[in-house]
Formats: sequence, structure tokens, C-alpha cells
Amino acid sequence: MVRRNALLIAVLYGLIQSAVVSVDCADVLWLSETSPPKGVSKARANDVQHEHHHEVLVQEKTAATQSAVAAASAPAAAGEKKHDHEAQISLDGEAPGKDHQSGKQVWLRQGDTIKSAQYVATANSSERLTMIDLDGTKTDFDAVSVDGRMTLKTSLPKVGFYDVYLEQRKVQDGVLQVQLPKAELLWASCVAKDVDEEAVAKPIINVNSPLELVREHKPDEGCMARLVSGDVVNFLVLSFGQPVAGIPVTMITQEGWRNTVVSDKTGHASFTVIRAYFPKWLEFKKYHTDTFLTVAEMDKDEKGVHGGARYTKAHYVATLPGKYRTSPYDYRSYAWGLGIALFVIVFGGLAIYLYRRRRLKPYQEVRIDDKA
Repeated sequence: MVRRNALLIAVLYGLIQSAVVSVDCADVLWLSETSPPKGVSKARANDVQHEHHHEVLVQEKTAATQSAVAAASAPAAAGEKKHDHEAQISLDGEAPGKDHQSGKQVWLRQGDTIKSAQYVATANSSERLTMIDLDGTKTDFDAVSVDGRMTLKTSLPKVGFYDVYLEQRKVQDGVLQVQLPKAELLWASCVAKDVDEEAVAKPIINVNSPLELVREHKPDEGCMARLVSGDVVNFLVLSFGQPVAGIPVTMITQEGWRNTVVSDKTGHASFTVIRAYFPKWLEFKKYHTDTFLTVAEMDKDEKGVHGGARYTKAHYVATLPGKYRTSPYDYRSYAWGLGIALFVIVFGGLAIYLYRRRRLKPYQEVRIDDKA
């Protein structure tokens, strides 16, 4: 009985510790190229105005101050409306051709449910993000806030892949919570002649990141290759540039499917991208694009002080979104199915017509001689 109680206490203690260390899924931060829908933008703008009005009442600010704040926010709202019109992406599937544009914009989102993840800002009024290109060159950018949402807008200097990093640290219940959202940007061009496809396929690694997810490109991937449903996608879990084993990695699709694997001794974690697009035959879109999100978590025994608060443990969360399309074999199967159906209809109709023609008896006149 004593041993049973001790075991029960140990299990409960472990559950409590894991609950303390782990980050709530609703708090997971990640970077997305999907811009906020117009309806969300307007709703958020109304919320911001309401919160601002409430703050004015509490602080007893004058009407002149309110007018100045409204005038200052007008240009940003106008600029955002223009962006929404030019680069709006449906949550039901990304518009094709976005990778062929050098101009990029990423938004900070919170939550592991892709369709309903909120667009948020950070605690810091001025946030800096780091971008690393294929040559290892690092560039720091100042993020801006649009209607209470953090965003980065930039133009890529040349064709290829780029990785954008953000780091957030805070101490909660004696645990240092470190979130490391990352986004892989791509400027693809089918007409560029000076692109080194072999160099493009090499992964970008941030040796200064305590936890990072790297999607391994295929040797022949280049700029124009695309992930499709049914492909096996490999990720490498790194800490300061070195592979890490035993790290749980979760893939979450746009439709809510999720799967968790543990990185092996070489730091690899693999997933098969499942199909989540099942439209009607006449509504099938060849270039429909879905989003997935990968999340890696790592716990470490660390002691220190951050922002005046002490911690004895550290919990790291790294995120990396990705995009994939429907397999071309699915598209061909739709075409084959439609072709076979048309063949059956035409051939069946022709067979029935010939059969009925053969059943018809030709008219023959018969004369009867009554005198015979």
C-alpha cells in the first residue's frame, strides 16, 4: 500500500510539473504570411477604438487628445486596406502565385488552430526580427504594429529562400518561457537564369537559436518545387546548430489534423502530409494551397534571472509553418474519372441506340390474292 501511494504521488507530481512547464497551446506564437481577413481587421479596429475610448475615460483625457489619436491612426488603417485588397489570402486556401513576388509580409499569430489563430502584438512596443539568407547574412528589421497586430513588411533582394526569426522570453511561475517563431520565405522565379538550384536546396541554420525547426529540402527541390499531399516532409531539430534527440514535434494541418513524433538520435522528425482538400468535381482547384504548422518543445534545467524574476527551469517552443498543394495525381484522377464517365455515357448511349435499331423489323408489304 505504501509503495502504491508513493507511486501515485510521483505520478501526480510529474503531471503537475509538466503542466507548469508546458506552454498552453493557445499561447503558441508563430509567423504567418496569411494577412488578416478584412472582417477581422474591421472588428479589431472597432475593439481598439473601444479600448482606447475606455482608457481615455479612465485617465480623463481631453477631447483634443482623442482627435489627435484618431488622426494618427487613420493613415495606418488606409495603408492596411490597400494591402488587404492586393494580397488578401483566404483561410480556406492560399491564392496561387504568392511565391513569385519579391515583396513579403509576415504577421504574428497566437494559437495552434490555424484557421482561428489570433493576430497579436508583443509586449514590447518595438520588436526586432532577424532574417538570414542562403549566404548566412543576417539582417535585423523593426516590426511595426497595425491595429494592435505585429507585422513585418520587406522585399527580398534576390531569388531564393530566407528565414525570419523572432524570440520572446518571459518568466512565469518560476519557469523561463522562450518562444521562437520562425517563417521560411521564398521568392521563386521560373525565368531566373542565374539561380543555383543546389545552393537553394541547402537549409538555413541559425547557430544562435536555442531551439530551431529546419525543413530539409529535397536535393532537386530548387525554387519551383512544391510540397504536395502524400509527400514525406523531414524536419531537423537543432539547438545552437546541433541536432537534438528526444524532442516532441507536432504537425498540425489547416483542417485540424495533428500528429506528434519524437526526434531520433540525429535530430530528424518525419511526417507524411495528408490530403485535406475534398471538393466537388466541378469545384476542384488545381492550385489550392493548404497550411500546416510544426511545433517543437524542449525542457531544460536552467537557473537565472530575466526581467528581475528568477527561474529554475526553461521551456523552449519553436514553430515553423509550411504550405502544400493537392497532389497532381488527385487532379489527374478527377480528369480520368470525368473522361471515363463521358466515355461510358457516350458508348452506352451508342450501344443502346444500335441495339434498338437492330430490334426494329423492316416494313414489308404483303398482298393476298382472294381468287387464288
